[in-house]
Amino acid sequence: MNFTESKTFRAMGTVNTITIYQENEEECLEKAVRKVKKLHDRMSVYEAGSEISRVNAHAGESPVKISSDTMELLSMAKEYASVSEGAFQITCRPLTSLYHIGVKSGELPQKRQIEKAKALVCDDDLVLDEKNGEAMLLRKGQGIDLGGIAKGYAADKARGILMEVGVKEALINFGGTVSMIGSPRRIGIQHPRYGTGAAMGSLRAENEAVVTSGDYERYFIQDGIRYCHILDPRTGRPSDSGICSVTMTGRSAAELDALTTAVFVLGPQKGAALAERFGCGLILVTKELNVFVSENLSTRFVYCPSLKQEGSHSAKQSVIS
Repeated sequence: MNFTESKTFRAMGTVNTITIYQENEEECLEKAVRKVKKLHDRMSVYEAGSEISRVNAHAGESPVKISSDTMELLSMAKEYASVSEGAFQITCRPLTSLYHIGVKSGELPQKRQIEKAKALVCDDDLVLDEKNGEAMLLRKGQGIDLGGIAKGYAADKARGILMEVGVKEALINFGGTVSMIGSPRRIGIQHPRYGTGAAMGSLRAENEAVVTSGDYERYFIQDGIRYCHILDPRTGRPSDSGICSVTMTGRSAAELDALTTAVFVLGPQKGAALAERFGCGLILVTKELNVFVSENLSTRFVYCPSLKQEGSHSAKQSVIS
């Protein structure tokens, strides 16, 4: 199948590519790109004039008018915080700010800094007024960071635009958040301890979303311990659940963005239960590089055992039952 239109652009903090395997769809492709860029402008915490930045700036003071898109995403995010026992929370900006500093210095923030920031994380303090189109954080110093869900939401919106005009074959890849339309394709799953592009295995996916979260994306090592960018809002520290990579499949990329983060933080047992509750496929890799695959993906995932793991143990693949 030869692609006819493809666009690569930056937004949502990553490099994004939308490819349409169909003729004469350049206008539709441009419409999808414009939508994603608009979402970035509204939702990025790094854009001073974004709706999210304004909500953060007025925390503890007054509500802020937001668009219907931002309202929809904030509502969704609060639901995932609730069902994940707080493992996924978007009011984590005080913590992610600390971590960003930690990455630059290669050191964990001080305990008192972590405790102070953690005390501000509470998605229940995000009040949404859908009737008036307003959002407000109840306490000064609180902040929203949509880095764990915005890419997926943007991918869903781009997919919706393509489907509205009748696109039958397309592939959307927003920095590890993948959504597709049409025929089955094999999606490579990044090996968590090898360089970018080295696959741990491949997954046969069709007309669905596939999202991966791992501790190899952004991290630093201190005293021989790897600290990743995925934070546990309940402890205020980088997740230490025994997982190094989570891949999930489902209908909504936004849902998968949130759930892969939650599963990563919850750990293998609780994480697998959460994935099953939502009917999602799951490929989970532990820090020992053992691979666990949910039963609904057992015939679609091909493991690559020729890639040897770090350490002295043999990697194993098992089906989660």
